[in-house]
Amino acid sequence: MKFMVQYPLLCGPDDDSRWIDPDHIAEFARVAEEAGADGIALTDHPAPSKKWYDRGGHATIDPFVGLGFIAAATSRVRLMTTLTVVPYRNPLLMAKSMTALDVVSKGRATFVLGTGYLRSEFAALGVDFEERNALFDEAVEVMKGVWSDDEFRYAGRHFDALGVIMRPGPVQRPHPPLWLGGNAKVVRRRVAEWGDGWMPMLGGPQLTATTRTAEIATLDDLAEHVREIKGWMADAGRDPSTLDVSAAEGTRFFAGASVQEQVDQLGRLGEMGITWTGFPFPHDGFDAALDGVRRYGEEVVTQLR
Repeated sequence: MKFMVQYPLLCGPDDDSRWIDPDHIAEFARVAEEAGADGIALTDHPAPSKKWYDRGGHATIDPFVGLGFIAAATSRVRLMTTLTVVPYRNPLLMAKSMTALDVVSKGRATFVLGTGYLRSEFAALGVDFEERNALFDEAVEVMKGVWSDDEFRYAGRHFDALGVIMRPGPVQRPHPPLWLGGNAKVVRRRVAEWGDGWMPMLGGPQLTATTRTAEIATLDDLAEHVREIKGWMADAGRDPSTLDVSAAEGTRFFAGASVQEQVDQLGRLGEMGITWTGFPFPHDGFDAALDGVRRYGEEVVTQLR
């Protein structure tokens, strides 16, 4: 089992200002790495609405810039997006940002991709919300193409690539791992067809209504979908054992459990085919967060190494 930390950029009037101080971001990343975290993640919301923010949204920084900074402060952890909203950007521009992160991290980048759900953000960025699935599929084709072809040509829906070269290319070949985020059947089908990993969203009706994705409310539901995806992979001639699956929010099902109960439950997740999970820590203060990360590493992570 591997563990992922999603860094919270807490910057409201009641929050500890150290969360957004560069020195403390670097300190948190180093402590998480030392505690046994295998990945550190940032989200992607370049132009969210205040309405979204006030109703439970969160602050963000550009994930490629932020993860590049974290790469310089660490040496082992994966640098992960959770997730990159693919239709927001020209795919060649996005491939360049992804490549840069892979280069400066010496090949530690993993990209979780999604189609997006926030209509107001699509509008702010000048992207047709109804076109998002077509743009997503096109972008993946373009990124894989420019990473493998020194003179890449492509007639896109809104652009023409007339012999594009990507230099330097990514450290990881043929490209960094590409996971998919979301619960919809079209997402699960993409995972089976070409994805390196799957990051579903676990939660009840409120989460699924907000993010416009199908509900996965229990670990039994998740296990059924993992079996389904692996079956589709086998049908397509792909090795199901190569699939990474993250239950980053799965630790919420362990609330109140003892350390040994948590270890046992994480073992059961592994038996379901889950390869990544969350690295829980308190968010009510920066010092408390560091203490919580260290404690979870000592009490839980070390027992699974």
